[in-house]
Amino acid sequence: MKKIVIIGANDFQRPLIRKAKNMGYETHVFAWREGATGAADADRFYEISITEKEKILSICQKIQPDAVTTIGSDLANITVQYLAERLGLPGNSHECIINSTNKFAMRNAFQKAGLQVPFFTAVGKDEKVIPPSYPVIVKPTDRSGSRAITKVESSEELETAIQQAIAQSFEKKAIVEEYISGAEYSVETISYQGEHTLLAITKKYTTGEPHYIEVGHLEPAPLSGELQDKVKETVFAALTALKVENGAGHSELRIDENGNVRIIEIGSRMGGDCIGSDLVPLSTEQDFVGMVVDVATGNPPQIKQNAEQHVSAVHFIMNRQDLEKFHWIEANYPETVRKTVLEGDVEHCQITDSGSRPGFYILQTETMEEMNHILHRGPLENPIQLFETPVQKLRIHDGRNTFYMKRDDLLPFSFGGNKVRFARKYVENMQAEGYDSMVIYGNYHSNLCRILASLCNELSIPCYMVHNTEDVKETKETGNSRIIRRMNVHEIPCEKKNIAAAVRKAMAELTEKGFRPYYIYGNEYGQGNEWPPMKAYEEAYEEILSWEKASGTNLDYIFLASSTNATQSGLMAGKLQNKEDCKIVGISVSRNASRGKEVIENNLREYAERFSMDFPEDWEKEIEFTDSYMEGGYGAWSEPVATMIRKVYETDGVYLDMTYTGKAFYGMMKYLQEKNIQGKNILFLHTGGLPLFFDFLEDERA
Repeated sequence: MKKIVIIGANDFQRPLIRKAKNMGYETHVFAWREGATGAADADRFYEISITEKEKILSICQKIQPDAVTTIGSDLANITVQYLAERLGLPGNSHECIINSTNKFAMRNAFQKAGLQVPFFTAVGKDEKVIPPSYPVIVKPTDRSGSRAITKVESSEELETAIQQAIAQSFEKKAIVEEYISGAEYSVETISYQGEHTLLAITKKYTTGEPHYIEVGHLEPAPLSGELQDKVKETVFAALTALKVENGAGHSELRIDENGNVRIIEIGSRMGGDCIGSDLVPLSTEQDFVGMVVDVATGNPPQIKQNAEQHVSAVHFIMNRQDLEKFHWIEANYPETVRKTVLEGDVEHCQITDSGSRPGFYILQTETMEEMNHILHRGPLENPIQLFETPVQKLRIHDGRNTFYMKRDDLLPFSFGGNKVRFARKYVENMQAEGYDSMVIYGNYHSNLCRILASLCNELSIPCYMVHNTEDVKETKETGNSRIIRRMNVHEIPCEKKNIAAAVRKAMAELTEKGFRPYYIYGNEYGQGNEWPPMKAYEEAYEEILSWEKASGTNLDYIFLASSTNATQSGLMAGKLQNKEDCKIVGISVSRNASRGKEVIENNLREYAERFSMDFPEDWEKEIEFTDSYMEGGYGAWSEPVATMIRKVYETDGVYLDMTYTGKAFYGMMKYLQEKNIQGKNILFLHTGGLPLFFDFLEDERA
């Protein structure tokens, strides 16, 4: 019987041991006993560290193997090359192994071959380096498995990152190199006598900065044919530069938004994380592990022609939410689960690198749509509960009209407000479309950001906040800001001119972590998702009609604070759909009148088209939006507004705030006075803002 020596016996090596046995080889496996789950599959297991090359060689000289190989480990690959060379077996050269296991040597080989490389340098203990720019990536020169990889943004962080990398390095050196931006991919190849074959391109998902630990992989990667060709050309040139001639190749690269392909690093072995051993055969029907055995024995790889294509993914269990998601998949889509490993304590694990992840599961589907549906299930619950908010008659008066207030500030979630209705619709939309993370926009005064941050925290989904730093200049803490900062929000501050870029950054970062992000406003320019909050307030208008009928009161006017105009647009949709005469007046707290009216009109046109609604002729003339009472702009307020807030609280026990409702209530009173409106039933929609009211009280005390 032919014999094969396999270096390594952890769970990622088991497919190789089993494949070799199925191919008729007697398997001789070397590894430490701890973590050697593949020992049970081996014909002969030798409890020897994979780094003890001479000791293993001595035993191999007695075994007289026909091949020696490994998958998924740079450290094992060094020993494989050493053994193959001394035993006269097929393999790669010593130069190839140095190039493909030492990151500094790798960059030098790329540079010598004329390939594009970033700035890089190696540094040892007590040595200094001054990068030409930041950010940079710092990592050990000779380790794999995401060990001690750090993204460094400034010189103050550099020394610590270098020392951490050196501590993990066998040769006690770190490589400092220019940070390469873009989406991350890996490429699986098989080489035989210098000829390379591309088997699969895999999309990689990581924890992101600063350590980039892999959280999952998807295969095939969703790339255009043109980009696939560019990737193939780049990787083959890099493999040749490293002198990879025989065996598996695992290339890691990034592709930026301009389609530039940049190599991160390449291993002259199969990729770990079950990419080569499991994902490649599941998605391509190619026996990658069998090819590794073929080439190790000096035979050409057996490549299946006209193989069917499928979709596969591995997801690593990093926390309790990941484990719960797996149990949900197991219960609802058991036919897609191909493999499961759970070896650690999920609740208390400290994940510092790939080796400390407590488990994973592997899925297979026939289409990418099926896979996305499973991986991105969306929120399983909607914690937002609504009720028909009360309408109260107010004691406050102007001597000419009767005032009522609809108390949406009493909605039961995160201090209430109109944004609670928005939030419920957003979650419904996320559930229907399978979104599992959220990007919000606003600032620390924002009621919307407060409510959505609280919502994401309750649902345990990631929340990125694009923070417009220009709307509010002051830096003091507010009630809303204190709540938002406690809700695990990842903030991306920006100026107005950079909002679209900041949204793109947020969406890209979440996507690279394996999520499907939901931007509350649609695309990066804040367009396309106006309908959920409008639907919320079209439905709220039905509540108003119900109150009118029950109370026998016919409203003449509805006033509200109007900022992004979604609430007013939704009320208008309800009014037009029901052919009501009640006039809806938006008091602007931020936008000028012409822009606000334009937004409302566009919102209503798109809404009518989406829901096949017919509005009355010349409905555009019914839009009433005024910027006459902004009192200094968004976040600013005047003493007359403060006086109105005090008066409403003292008269009716209702709190208003200086950013939204207080300004709108003041504007309503001025509007009625200036237009000499009298004898009318007036409804003020209280859109909330309790934390902002307490900020007002703090200012009063000061």
